[in-house]
Amino acid sequence: MIKKLDNNKPQATYQQRMNLILDYIERHLDESLTLEKISQQANFSSYHFHRQFRVYTGHPAYKLIQLLRLKRAAKKLAFSNTKSITEIAFNASFENAESFSRAFKKTLKQTPRDFRAKPDWKRWNQLVDFRHINRSQTMQVKIINFPETMIAALEHHGPEHLTYNSSRQFIEWRQANGVKPGQGDTYGVHYSDPVSTLPEDYRLDICVSVEQAIAENSQGVVNKTIPAGRCAVVRHHGSRDYIPAADYLYREWLPESGEELRDYPPFFHYINVGPDIKDPDMITDIYLPIK
Repeated sequence: MIKKLDNNKPQATYQQRMNLILDYIERHLDESLTLEKISQQANFSSYHFHRQFRVYTGHPAYKLIQLLRLKRAAKKLAFSNTKSITEIAFNASFENAESFSRAFKKTLKQTPRDFRAKPDWKRWNQLVDFRHINRSQTMQVKIINFPETMIAALEHHGPEHLTYNSSRQFIEWRQANGVKPGQGDTYGVHYSDPVSTLPEDYRLDICVSVEQAIAENSQGVVNKTIPAGRCAVVRHHGSRDYIPAADYLYREWLPESGEELRDYPPFFHYINVGPDIKDPDMITDIYLPIK
């Protein structure tokens, strides 16, 4: 049932209750999710909940659940080659591969097989977007001294939605070189902001820490270093499709801190990685380099 809410303002309390429901849905996609069961999580009346939910999220509850299941299934198609389409269909709560394929093609305009071969990440990105919803977390900022770290990096240049293709290329390099998901620390060095940058100018390095220089390779992974220095760090729990903690550091923490930025871009440490990590269980540390 509903957790104790600290903020007594009606609007903030309403948002918190709705966000509890979104969190519940994301954590229980493998289960049967009825309207009554969902509404009970935050003590909403089941008579009114379906309209409240649609207004708040932009989708009816049943539709949002299906979109979230399809979005998760699409990522498994792209990154889990060992899983069959039938297995992924069952995991997405479809009765069989045929009904899954019909729903998948209707939603993503590609068959599951075609998406696995050549994903349309732009359409995938547009399936569910919570950026308009305030899902802020309590953010505790720490200041640490980050050590100089040697990394193997794949440089991505171009639209943000194509970073998933670069990620697949980086995974190919990791597999070819025996760098398993739990080996080394995985980072993203963000040279630009996708919201305020032209798509063709967006830059990101996808990286993993290494103990020695890497050899030339067909994937284009190169040697780089994250420099030592002071950093403000905040932790984000949940999906990496949108990480509001980065905006929080710039918009709220930095002006009040009296700190000055260092000449190095922000970088994210993806604490847990791998195709089987569910969005609600993802942990990401955001580092803001300061003088």
